[in-house]
Amino acid sequence: MARLAPAGGYDDDVALLLYRHPAPLDITFPAESSQLAPVRKALRSWLARCELPPNAVQNVLVAVGEACANAIEHGHRHAPGEGVRLRAVALVDTLRVTVADSGRWKDPHPGANAHRGRGMSLMRAMMQQVTVSPGPSGTTVDMQMRIP
Repeated sequence: MARLAPAGGYDDDVALLLYRHPAPLDITFPAESSQLAPVRKALRSWLARCELPPNAVQNVLVAVGEACANAIEHGHRHAPGEGVRLRAVALVDTLRVTVADSGRWKDPHPGANAHRGRGMSLMRAMMQQVTVSPGPSGTTVDMQMRIP
């Protein structure tokens, strides 16, 4: 830092600016299935700026698509149209995506419909860490992936 100070200047004449690219993606959308395609498009565009390998982009899109679909179908089954929030952040070596709804948690019943109920397994297969936090004010799914 001493080498950055101008000749004859003071220690406080140096400013350090940190810039993170891309800025976090923050979307709130109504809990309606018609919103899945526009949200996916926005996320795909944001991921392109993260310079991830194509297979990582596909994994994130699939996992986040499942989380958003679950928030719409299960989290807001009694209140369609309420807000779902998606937030994606690219850190130095980690990509973190959070999907949160304000609905009530629905316990999975895998035997009820044999061809359904694989969303959580799919999310866990696509991302390196998946945490589901149900609570009285909604459910939050936090997904993380290391980025090269």
